[in-house]
Amino acid sequence: MKTAGFFFIILFMFMSCSEKKGIDKYNFLVKKELASQKKVDSIFFGIHLGMSRKTFFTRCWEMNKKGIFSDGTGNNFVLYKLDNQLKYPASMNFYPDFNDSTIWRMRVNIQYNGWAPWNKYLNADSLLPDVFSMYKKWYSEGNPFININDKKRGTLYVKVDGNRRITIGKYDDVIVKVEFTDMLVEKQRRNKDEK
Repeated sequence: MKTAGFFFIILFMFMSCSEKKGIDKYNFLVKKELASQKKVDSIFFGIHLGMSRKTFFTRCWEMNKKGIFSDGTGNNFVLYKLDNQLKYPASMNFYPDFNDSTIWRMRVNIQYNGWAPWNKYLNADSLLPDVFSMYKKWYSEGNPFININDKKRGTLYVKVDGNRRITIGKYDDVIVKVEFTDMLVEKQRRNKDEK
């Protein structure tokens, strides 16, 4: 009994240290990348951080006419079908947040199309490593992704290049969320909210 208790104490200490290591590595990388003043704004499909609202809608309309994009969930998102890029067919719904009519954050929800409560192999637990693998290929340039273990949200994968941060994590049993953020705008918005 004492051995089991000791084992759990050691395990907890190791997990706490590894969680802190990931966060420390992330904080160091953010400072370094922002100090470099390097601008990295690409998201996907010609869409980028800082793109105007009008240009975003025009781009989506062009992609829709080509059959690449369509109306997404509740007509509140843009849908891109991931038919051959993951282990199973999936849907990628995305839509940006605008600051002064330009994109400062892109929110992406990905799920396997065949998900149902009885299809455990299509849960977000299986989807997360699949999405992470795909995004590592899509965003192979620059800094590697950092693995952060968050007590509330579980495993997060974070990539920081210049002002752009990409965060990948499980949202619930079905959805994996990806978020692209312009950290400079995020900082400005935070400072404005604090005043």
